[in-house]
Amino acid sequence: MVFAIGMSVLLLAVMGTSVRHVSSTMFAVLFLLSLSTIRYWKKTYLTLSGVEKMFVAALLLYTFSCALSFYNVDDARTYFKVLERYLRFAMIIPVFFLLVNKRISLLNYLYLGAIISGPFLFIIALQHYLADSSVPAKGYYHHIIFGQLAMLNVGIMLSMLLTKNLKREYQLIISISMLCGVAAAVLSQARGVWLVLPVYLFIGIFYAVKEKRLDAKAFAFVIIAIVGLTLLTPVGELIKQRTDEAIAEVNGYYNDDNYKSSVGGRLAMWKIAIDVWKQHPLLGSGPGDFDDEIIALNNKGEYRGIAVHNSVHNIYLQSLADLGIVGLAALLFVIIIMPLRLLFYEEYKNEEEGRLVWFMILTSYAIFGLSESWTLRSPAISVFLVYLTVVAAHLKITASKTRDDTGLR
Repeated sequence: MVFAIGMSVLLLAVMGTSVRHVSSTMFAVLFLLSLSTIRYWKKTYLTLSGVEKMFVAALLLYTFSCALSFYNVDDARTYFKVLERYLRFAMIIPVFFLLVNKRISLLNYLYLGAIISGPFLFIIALQHYLADSSVPAKGYYHHIIFGQLAMLNVGIMLSMLLTKNLKREYQLIISISMLCGVAAAVLSQARGVWLVLPVYLFIGIFYAVKEKRLDAKAFAFVIIAIVGLTLLTPVGELIKQRTDEAIAEVNGYYNDDNYKSSVGGRLAMWKIAIDVWKQHPLLGSGPGDFDDEIIALNNKGEYRGIAVHNSVHNIYLQSLADLGIVGLAALLFVIIIMPLRLLFYEEYKNEEEGRLVWFMILTSYAIFGLSESWTLRSPAISVFLVYLTVVAAHLKITASKTRDDTGLR
């Protein structure tokens, strides 16, 4: 069973947002395997501390907030399509129970998947770039979530370099994979994803200088390679081009009211989302109704020509518009408040490795959410929940083992 669970995590990490059906299939496999311990769910739940139980409650709360918002839904058909994505937050709980009950730490499978993903995603991105450099690189799914996974796995690999005592040849392999991941993320042209890179660099510098946990030569190699990648390859020109476009689109929106662009459209949708929330402040308009709101505005002669999306392109405003204050509170509780509470949980204080990976995951997705509603995309949700659960279970198992070992002394 351990191998099957581990391979599900590994495959999700490698191709969860680039190969069709992988994310949903691996998520389903994990959920079905978790049913084998259904008789122990109550017992496992009772072994959790108060903070850990609150983490489980946060997952349920987010699903429940979607159910509450059905009250205001106009498009019931779309609502029930979207509902499955919210249900995944509840469905991951049995997987957490399975890992805790069997004391299965899958962190090494996650690491291996992240390492393999670098070259794998880079090859996909390079093929797209060579075919048409003007089109964002992607796998089967949207280019933004393709770039998200590539960049997230760079953070996972950085955590390995910072917390594990690895041989130089392993450090070199991981560093090369990280460069492949960064290149894939850049070629995806998902500008919101690039915002995470400075956070990773800051963490790397902090550990290299203050904590002295990263070999200076290895870190220097990564920095020089990234700079070289930027200056000596088309990657740098692509970054400059997309940055200049973003600045021009922001100016166009505020100076000329031009919302028929990528950034301008996002800014317009954020404004629409706030207006929708003001009409339904407590429970929102209901999941699946946002595109209808845009169409209604078009019919009134407003925002003519804007792309019609159900996505607000911001998870915080998406929750506010769809689920109201209740939904936004639930979202913040599940992706920021409770993860941060566990990060500084007293029982986990000595588990530096797991805590750093945990921080990378929650920080990355919190930043990704500023420019993309990944909570509406099943592959991104599956990756987030499985990664979070793997690390949460690792922290719980490691803390329990440490406590047991201390009790035997």
